[in-house]
Amino acid sequence: MNARNRLPTVARHSLEALLVEGRMPLDAALQLSHGLVRAIEDHHATGQAIGPFDTGSIAVDVLGHVVIKPSLRPEAAAPELGVGGVADLLSDLHSLGGVLYRLFAGLSHHDAAKRSGGSLVPPSRFNPTIDDALDGLVLTLLDADPIERPYRLAQVDGQLLAIFAELGLEPSPQAVSSWVASHRPAAPVAAAPIQLTAAVPLAVVSAPRRTPPPVKWALDAEDEVEVADESSDPAWEGPVRFDLWAAASAGVVALGLSLIALM
Repeated sequence: MNARNRLPTVARHSLEALLVEGRMPLDAALQLSHGLVRAIEDHHATGQAIGPFDTGSIAVDVLGHVVIKPSLRPEAAAPELGVGGVADLLSDLHSLGGVLYRLFAGLSHHDAAKRSGGSLVPPSRFNPTIDDALDGLVLTLLDADPIERPYRLAQVDGQLLAIFAELGLEPSPQAVSSWVASHRPAAPVAAAPIQLTAAVPLAVVSAPRRTPPPVKWALDAEDEVEVADESSDPAWEGPVRFDLWAAASAGVVALGLSLIALM
């Protein structure tokens, strides 16, 4: 939305992008040709030529409006501009002829000349729906000699209107508008943003440690009685001591006494 005048902003599309499928239908191409002539007239009303232009420097919106800007491609220039000539109405008409050839034939006049061995052939060679009048207009605009081209835009517009009348058509931007609406490039789909999340460490889940059940010793009845008897015997009261050295000494003494007795 334009904030200054509150008018909706209409997107424009390159004519070259709109022609990715080849040539336009004859009626839509004629309507666009008429719009191109009017756009050139509006520019020349300022007292300046456009300069070389082609399908890549022409923009069309869904309302059928045409905007022409100069092209930086050398092949878009008229032959006289390559030898130091200055852009004027006649060189602009040559660029118009190149655009019309692309519209009606489905390829540029440079590619068409390469296919035919270097000579420029009429666009009807690639599009049989074109009549002789339209062939003659396009070839005249593309004439290498500027003097042979039409010297007024009104002359070009008059020839287009005569072709309109032969086909029972009337100039109307609706045909261009509907064609652009059905052929405009699809809006690119924005890629979904990549959301980076912090790595969450996995919780180490350990199995609960199972405590072994306490060992219960089952005593027999006799053991129970014996333990009861031992606990009640006074001889078992107190700590039990076993002196190894005392036992050894007693053994040595007994051995000595035995030896004396034998002697």
